[in-house]
Amino acid sequence: MATPLTKPSDLTANDYKRARVLALNDQIEEDITLLIEGTIVNCFISYCPYEIEVGKSYDVELTLNFPDTCELERAEPSGLLVEKIAPGYSYILYGELCDDKFFTFTSLSAQGIHYDHPEFNEHFVKLRVERIDASFR
Repeated sequence: MATPLTKPSDLTANDYKRARVLALNDQIEEDITLLIEGTIVNCFISYCPYEIEVGKSYDVELTLNFPDTCELERAEPSGLLVEKIAPGYSYILYGELCDDKFFTFTSLSAQGIHYDHPEFNEHFVKLRVERIDASFR
């Protein structure tokens, strides 16, 4: 008897990621700390149609917000993929830019970077982001 194929529970369709809520900020209700694919990131909640709870997992879509001038450069591959710039929500992300995807601690939309900077396509890069928005489904 054949075993039917099922989608693993930790994967979601589209650009949604499975994230566990580690912390909520009592002072800033849009401030959230998430665990995504083994990496802890502090995000800004851009959309959430329901109440969320610490310790639970949710489907979230992550959006990168860039400074006015894109800070992007080639880098040597290393084990470091996420570097927080304190205070605030800014990060330096390291990963591979492959067309419309940026492979860092998770696969993210490159949001047109490969069009504006084709010289970085198919290379390991260092990218500064102002913040990472989390939109809850």
